Amino acid sequence: MGVLWHRSVAAALAAMLLAPVAAEATDWTVLPEQSSLGFAYHRQDAWHEGRFTRFSGEGRLDPDAPDQASLELRIETDSIDLGNALANGLATSAEWFDSANYPVAVFRLTRLVPEAEGDDRYRAEGELTIRGKTLSVETTLTIRFDADHAHASGTIRLDRTRYGVGVGPISLIVAIGDEVAVDIDLVAGRAP
Repeated sequence: MGVLWHRSVAAALAAMLLAPVAAEATDWTVLPEQSSLGFAYHRQDAWHEGRFTRFSGEGRLDPDAPDQASLELRIETDSIDLGNALANGLATSAEWFDSANYPVAVFRLTRLVPEAEGDDRYRAEGELTIRGKTLSVETTLTIRFDADHAHASGTIRLDRTRYGVGVGPISLIVAIGDEVAVDIDLVAGRAP
């Protein structure tokens, strides 16, 4: 009986150690050096690209309860890079991002909804604040996890005029399309 009992206990311990661990909510910190936040916009009959070089964020996610996910991503508007200093200066001016008065744009994720069982795609719902104006946004993100990192990617399409970006007199001179496609490629690490 002793040998059988020891084998049973050993088998039970092995099963417990090898069984999948239940997921739980984990804090994450965006890693800017491994991430990118770019965008595409239409100017004078052609698409152009830009990016933001400074942003930070923290969030919380339980893979078993994505509808309770949260994330706050802060983008420094004066870190816009359109490829030349003149364009960057215009983009941060009072008629555009007004970086002097609104130095940070903020995206707050409020909910993730899986799009299909076992898929990595989620409908992301949240709010975006630019120039002090907050509007609801929604998009599809692909989110993958490994032991220490989460990787989210997708595109949010915005109407810049709804945020008051580029709607002053300069808009009569510089022909910029209303729609902007923001490309998100964020890598986050588990917070210590």
